[in-house]
Amino acid sequence: MAYDANEVYILNPAYVMKNDSRRIVIYSGLRSNHLSVRNWESYLHPLQAQIFSFFTFNRPLDVTVSILGKYLKCDESTVRKIISPFIENPLSVYTKYKDEKVRIPRNIIVNRNQLVEEVDFPNLTPDIFECQKRVDLTTRRMYSGPQLLTVMLNNTCASNCIYCYADTITRINKRLSTNRIFELIEEAKSLQVRAVNLMGGEVFLHPDWAVILKKLVDLNMSPEYISPKLPIPDDIVRSIKESGFANPVQLSLDACSSVVLQKTLSVKSDYLTKIIRGIKLMDASGLKYRITSVLTTYNIRKDYIKKLFALISELKTITDWRITLAVNSNWIAYEQFQKLKPKKKEIESLYEFIEEEIIPCSKIPILLNRPALNREFYYCTTGSKDFKGVRCSALNNHLFILPDGKATICEQLYWSPRFLIGDVSTDSVSDVWDSPVAKRLFNLKSEDIQDGSPCKRCNLFESCFSENNRCWVDIVKSYGKENWDYPDPRCAYAPSMFYDLGF
Repeated sequence: MAYDANEVYILNPAYVMKNDSRRIVIYSGLRSNHLSVRNWESYLHPLQAQIFSFFTFNRPLDVTVSILGKYLKCDESTVRKIISPFIENPLSVYTKYKDEKVRIPRNIIVNRNQLVEEVDFPNLTPDIFECQKRVDLTTRRMYSGPQLLTVMLNNTCASNCIYCYADTITRINKRLSTNRIFELIEEAKSLQVRAVNLMGGEVFLHPDWAVILKKLVDLNMSPEYISPKLPIPDDIVRSIKESGFANPVQLSLDACSSVVLQKTLSVKSDYLTKIIRGIKLMDASGLKYRITSVLTTYNIRKDYIKKLFALISELKTITDWRITLAVNSNWIAYEQFQKLKPKKKEIESLYEFIEEEIIPCSKIPILLNRPALNREFYYCTTGSKDFKGVRCSALNNHLFILPDGKATICEQLYWSPRFLIGDVSTDSVSDVWDSPVAKRLFNLKSEDIQDGSPCKRCNLFESCFSENNRCWVDIVKSYGKENWDYPDPRCAYAPSMFYDLGF
C-alpha cells in the first residue's frame, strides 16, 4: 500500500473502540462515512487497539510512526510493516490470536483528506485499552454492559392494531420519571453504549418525549429510528426538528382505505386523512422519514398496493417504503391471529407483482420482507451457532427497559417474569446487566431445563447454549410460555411447533 508519510492518517472516525474488560470492542458509531462499514461490531486484542489509539491525533504519519516505534520498542521499518495492512484497507482484514480470528473493518486508518466532514481528534492514549484479565475474544456477552439500550417510554397507543405484537395490556403503576431516564442515559453514555432507542406504545404520547430525544441527540446517542402510529401534527414535526434528530421517522400506513384502517387499527373514519396530512408535513419538513406497510388478510391486494404507490410517488423526500408481514403475537390468541396472516401463495403473488410492476417504476427503494416469508425451520443439526438469520442480541449486547423500570432481555418478552433481570428504577444499568438472574439465564445448565424439553438430553447442549443464539421470543411463540426452554424451531431436533410461525 502506497501512502504519503507527510499526510495525516487517522483512525476512521466512523469507528469507536471500547474497553470491554477482557477485550476491546470496535463498532460503527452513529455517524458513518463513505469509507466505513455500517453496523460493524467485532473484538480486538488490546494491543491492536493500543496501536490504533496512536492514530487519533492531528499529526503526519511519519510522526505517528516515530512515536509508535518508541512505544512498541521497535524500529520504524517494523512499525510500518505492522500498520501497513490497516492503512486504507479496501476490505476487511483478518488477523489471528491463538485460534481465534480477529476481524478488522475496512478503511480502519484513513487519510484525513479523504473525509469530507469535520474531524474531532479524541487524542486517545494506549492506557485506555489496557485489560487486566485474560483476553477473551470468543464470549458473545458484553462484560462492561450492553451495547444497545432500548427504553420503552409507555405502552399506550394511538391505535389498537389487530396484528400488534406488543403488550399494551399490563397496567403500569408508576412510570419511570424523566429525571431517572436522564440518569440512565448519562450512565449509558459513560458505558459507551452505542445508542439508546426509544419506543412505545406511542413515543409521542409521552409528555417529555421531546426533551428525552434532545438529550440523546446532544450526547450523540440518537435512536436508530422512531416509529409512531400517531398522525403527525405540526407541533411534533417542529419538536423533532428542534431536537436535531437526524435519523428516520418510520411512519405507518397499511392501505389508502379508511375502511381497512378502521377494521385493522380500530381508528376513526378521519384517521386516513390525518395520517396522509402528517406524511405530507414530514415530506415538506426536510426530516428523514420512511413508510412501512404491514400485510394482513385485510390488505393483501394489488389495488391497495397501487393506491399506496400512487401516494408515495407524489412524495419528494421519503427515503424508502418497507413492506412487511404481520408476525405471531404473544398477546393475540393463535387462532385469531391465523385469520390475519395471509397465505404464502398470496404473499408470493403480491411480492412478484411489486417486483415486476411497482419497483421498476419507483424512484425510491421498496424493501420486501422476504426473509420473514422464507424462514426455514427444523434444518440445523449443529446447534445455535449455525442458525441462519440475525444473531440474537438478548443477554449478549442488548438491554430492554420497560416503562416502569423493569428490565428484560428482549423487546417482545415484556413483563414475562422468567425473563425480568432487574429494575433500573432502583439499580444501575451495570448492576442489572450483571445481576444474578441475568448471569443464570446466560449460563443455563441442563439441570435448569425441564424433563419434557428435547434440550435436556441433547449432546449439543453445551455448545448450543453457550453460543446463546437461540431466539427466546420464537421459542415462546412456538411452544408457549411454559415451554420457554424448548429448542429454537430452527433446530432439527425441535418438536413440531404448537403454534406455527410460518406462512
